[in-house]
Order: sequence, then structure tokens, then C-alpha cells
Amino acid sequence: MNRQRRTIIANAVVAAGVRVLAILALTSLVASPLSAVADGLRGVWGDLIRGTARVADDVPVKKVDDLVAELGKSRAARGAVETELRSAGRLAKADDVLRGAARSDEILKLLRSATADLHPSVIRRIEQLDDASREAALVVAKGGHDLRRAVPDLAARGRLVREGGAETIAAVGMFGPDAARAAMRLDEAIKAGTVVVKPGSRAVSVADFGNVMTRFGDASWKFWNTYIQPHWKVWLASGALAAYLANPEYFQDAAGQLTEAGFRHLTELAGEVAASAIRGVGEGSGRAVKEIAEATRDTILHPQYGMYSLIGTVIFLAGIALCFRRVRHWALRPLQWLNQAPKQSLIATRNADEGKPNADSASGPNGNSERPNKKSECSAS
Repeated sequence: MNRQRRTIIANAVVAAGVRVLAILALTSLVASPLSAVADGLRGVWGDLIRGTARVADDVPVKKVDDLVAELGKSRAARGAVETELRSAGRLAKADDVLRGAARSDEILKLLRSATADLHPSVIRRIEQLDDASREAALVVAKGGHDLRRAVPDLAARGRLVREGGAETIAAVGMFGPDAARAAMRLDEAIKAGTVVVKPGSRAVSVADFGNVMTRFGDASWKFWNTYIQPHWKVWLASGALAAYLANPEYFQDAAGQLTEAGFRHLTELAGEVAASAIRGVGEGSGRAVKEIAEATRDTILHPQYGMYSLIGTVIFLAGIALCFRRVRHWALRPLQWLNQAPKQSLIATRNADEGKPNADSASGPNGNSERPNKKSECSAS
């Protein structure tokens, strides 16, 4: 009895093991194609970047996993997509009901056009992406094309793709060839060893540039062009550029303006004079224009100085008219009639009113005088 019970238990255990093995086999059979598809869709980003930028197939592309999520939150990425759609010129004709479907179709058409020279397998994998991933792919494809135009050297372009990663190519897609030149300038500075990093801070790379631009979008791009580019050597030599790339939120606000905390830290790194000059370039132009406009308005409307400003304006315009012949011609054109002789019709009307013979009445139909020519009469006799 005990032997029979052991046999039943053993058979039950074997049957359960067989079922578990069968379930695992089926799960692996189902999961393998899905994982292969996922790996293929994940690898499409590298193929897309390498294909549109036209670099070697063995150039690695970093940071592609979170690219779709980052671009989905970026207003600059959406703006780049909208610009491409407006340039196509067909979405404006669709109504609100069909706009969603029309947008998806237009993005797919633009992707096919941007990837026409890629391998057909890459295009098929792009078509399998969802709508959000297609929009990100369109930004990346545009970045590859802009990078190819801005950096014609193949070796430099391949290094930029390898060091900058997918985020830098996406930043180029959002902000155009100027972003590619900015990333290339940073890459050359890093390679030359001119980017100073303070002790205790990590080294920077071109990928940090792409990360900052994709995360903060227009604010970082405005800050870069307003504060960093005009004072490039100061940011490099003082270590401020490395500090900014490591923590951009400390230096800039949501509008791309230099914060007070960032100004204080910049003063510590670059000195008070350099920091004040950097802030003055970013904020002084708009303030100067406003002050000039207000001063001009107050001067013109002032009761004491208004007449002097008017006289000065007249003298200035008169000087311009005397210096340039064309200006003098148009300025004095309304007064040219003072220097013209009266018209012949007015003289004839005045003579008729006074009863004087008209000089034209003695003329023939052809306007010649009807009085005989004495010289011709003598010749005839």
C-alpha cells in the first residue's frame, strides 16, 4: 500500500514537472519573437542616426533608451515637428476631426522622405513605431541631416555621433545646424583640454550638451547663445562651463535668463568683472533699447527741450537732403512749380480776356507763320 502510494506521488510529481517544462517552453517560444522585435525596434535608433548622418555602421550610439520620453516632454522637439509639418503644407487643409489621423500620416510621409536612402529594413522598422516614437524619429532624422550639412568631415562627424549620443543628434534636430556647430566647438575644446574642471567635479562630454538641450529645450539654447557663446573663453577657463553642464538649473531660469544664484557662482569662478560683463551682454541690450526710447520720448515731449529737438531734427534732415542728390530731388519736388514758367494755355487765355492777338493766331495749321517770306518772294521774281 505504501509502495503504491509512493508510485502515485512520484507520477504526480513527474506530471507536474512536465507541465511546468511545457509552460516554460511555450513562454520562451512566445517571448523570443517579442524580445527580438523589441531589440529590433531599439536598434532602429542607432541605424537611423548612422544612416541619416552618414557615418560608419560600426559607430556606437549611446543613450537611446530614454530618448522618446525626453523628446515627448520637450516643447522644442514638438516645435521642430510642427515646423516640418507646416513646411509640408497639407495639414492646414484638414479639419479638427481628421487632424490627428492626418498628422500621423504626414509624419510617416516625412519619415519616409527623410529615410529614403536608408536600407529598406530600417524603414520597415520605423513604420512599426508608435506615434510618439515616430515624432522622435523625425526629430532624430532631421538632426542627422543637419549634422551632415554642418560637419562635412566624416571623421569629425563620426566622433560627434559616438561621443554625443542620440541626445546630441536630437538637439541638432531641434535647433538646426547651429547646434551641431556648438556641439562641435565643445568637442574640439574637450579634445584640446581647454575645458577646465574644478577639483571634485566630474569631467564633461558632448553628451552633456545634448542632455541639457533635450531636457530644457529653448531655455538652454537661449542661455547658451546669450551668455556662453559671446564669452566662450571665460566659461572654458574658469570652469563655469563644466559647472553649467553639470547643473544647468542652478544657472538659468525657465526663460533662459541668468539667475542670481548662477551670477554669484559665476562671480566666484570667473571674477566680478567677467561675471558682470556676461550678465550685461545678456540683459543690457534690451534695457539699453528701452532707456533710449524713454529718453527720446521725454526729450521730445519736454516743454523746454522739445523745440530744440525739433530744430535739430530739421537741421539733420536738411543736411541729409544736401548730401544726397536723390533725397534733395524728392524733398524739393513739391516746390519745383515755383521755378517753372506758366503754361502756354494760361497765357493764351489771359491774352484773349485782354483782347490782345494771340501769337499762335498768325500761324498756319502746321504752326508756321503765314506771313510771306521776303527772301522767297525775291527769289521768285
